[in-house]
Amino acid sequence: MPYFTVADSNKLVVTNFKVMFSSFKKTANFNKVKRYKAKLVINHSDPQVYFTVRDPYQKAISFYKDKFQKIPQNADFSKGFKWEKPQRVFFPLMGLSIKSNSNEEIQQALLNTSFDDFVQLLAKCYWLDEHVHPQHWILNHPNYLLLKDLGIAPKRLSIFKMDRAEDMEAFALGTGFDFSQRANSTGKIKPPPSISPKSLEIINSIYKQDFDSYGYEMRLA
Repeated sequence: MPYFTVADSNKLVVTNFKVMFSSFKKTANFNKVKRYKAKLVINHSDPQVYFTVRDPYQKAISFYKDKFQKIPQNADFSKGFKWEKPQRVFFPLMGLSIKSNSNEEIQQALLNTSFDDFVQLLAKCYWLDEHVHPQHWILNHPNYLLLKDLGIAPKRLSIFKMDRAEDMEAFALGTGFDFSQRANSTGKIKPPPSISPKSLEIINSIYKQDFDSYGYEMRLA
C-alpha cells in the first residue's frame, strides 16, 4: 500500500502507484504501512502528511510503458512467471484469459497494444486497479466500504509534484528522502510519439479532478 511512516518523526508520506512508490519502498527511513495503519496514525498523532502527485498524462504513459511494454519484453516464462493484477484487469477487454491463452500469446497482445488502444481500454476499467485510479481517490476513496476518507486536515496536508524539481527538493528536506535514486524506471522504453485527440479526451475526463486539484495543465483535444 502506498503509505509510509517516516522514522523518528511525526510525518506520514502518502502517494499512488506509479508516483515514486517503488523508490519510496527502497528508502531506509520510510516504513510502508497499510491504509488502516495510516488512518490510525492520522487519528491519534495528527502527523504532517506529505502527498506526492504526478502529471496525469505522464502517469498514464508510465503505467503503459511498465505494464504493457517493459514487463512483457523482459518476461522469463521459464521461472513460474505470473502476470500482475494491473495487467490482468485488462485481459477480458482484450479477449485474453490466463486459462485459455499462453503466456506468449498474452505477451504479444500486450506488446502489440498501442498507447491509444491502451487508453481506450483504460476508459472501461480504470476503477478496477489502484495503479490507474485518479490520484485524489487515495485521500477519499469512492469505492471503499471501509476507511473511505483518511480524514487529513487541510492544514496538515502538503502536496509535492514529483515532476517539479523544487517540490522534490522540499520533499527530500522534509522527509529525508534521497530523490536522486530511481526504482522501477521505464526510461529505456520509448514513450508514445503522440497522444491522439481521442486519448486526450479520455484522460482528461478520467483524471479531471487531478488536473484541477494539483495544478496540472490539461491539453485540449
